Amino acid sequence: MTDAIESAGAYTPRFRIDADAFVEAWDSFDAPGVERKAVPAADEDAVTMAVEAATDALAGSDHDRDEVIGLAFASTTPPVDEGDVAATVAEILGLDHGVETAAFTQSTGAGGRALRWGTSVPAGPTLVVAADAPRGEPDDAVDHAAGAGAVAFLLAEDGPVEIVETATYTEEFPGTRFRERGEAAVNTYDATAYEREAYGTVVAGAVEALDEAPTAVAPTAPDGKRPYRIARRLDGDVDVYQTASDLGDTGAASPFFGLLAAWADDRDEVTLVAYGDGASAVAGRVTGTLDATWDRETADVSYAEYARKRGHVVATGGDD
Repeated sequence: MTDAIESAGAYTPRFRIDADAFVEAWDSFDAPGVERKAVPAADEDAVTMAVEAATDALAGSDHDRDEVIGLAFASTTPPVDEGDVAATVAEILGLDHGVETAAFTQSTGAGGRALRWGTSVPAGPTLVVAADAPRGEPDDAVDHAAGAGAVAFLLAEDGPVEIVETATYTEEFPGTRFRERGEAAVNTYDATAYEREAYGTVVAGAVEALDEAPTAVAPTAPDGKRPYRIARRLDGDVDVYQTASDLGDTGAASPFFGLLAAWADDRDEVTLVAYGDGASAVAGRVTGTLDATWDRETADVSYAEYARKRGHVVATGGDD
């Protein structure tokens, strides 16, 4: 059983856009708590970001690539609807052809499922990587919040961070966030109170299923405001960590980024909670800290550049 995190890596795209750019374009910005977010380049997707984050995690590990026996990949935005994307990541990373792979998708809670798989299935060094770049319709709250990024953990028998326990909670809340087959954009019914109730009930249910109450939580953050509502549902004084305010909604990678933020704040006991609309959640209590950063030189883009990079508009040729 691999119940420790030996090393971690993270990656975010270079491009950034501020909330003010959306206000100028749409006269409003409908992503509460998001001040700035990461924007993937046209040639960046969940696979390329996963490889970057996993490469960082491997660089910080005591294990060579050919020692890795498991790879779990999590994303709501794999580049293909059908195809073993985990195998693609493994091949690009140069892992041994005997590596066991698993892909988790269709839910922003996929990162938590990948982590549970990594602690229970392979019996040796295992990479768990969550990478995402959600997208909505140009004028809706999902797209206004949508960010991008990837986080990878190298799990092993020993490491500075111990995965003490995990727990799950499932209760159906139909009609919250979803994406139809063949569609690129995520949809919601904009039933705000209902969505908040689903999020609060399911996230709290997973946390309360753990043996110990948390003092710090890193939940999935669809925006920069909703995660703080969970503190009201839990007993005691609970600090909340999220990165949506700076990176936007990073989907399946969201709670992993929150965990990195907690570590950066020297929190050595954190409960991460991966929530997926529908709804289900995986909670994991971890102790210890690791140093992992996504700091890099960034470049701001205009809304017009953002729309092109996200595929909302397509440039066409023609005479000037």
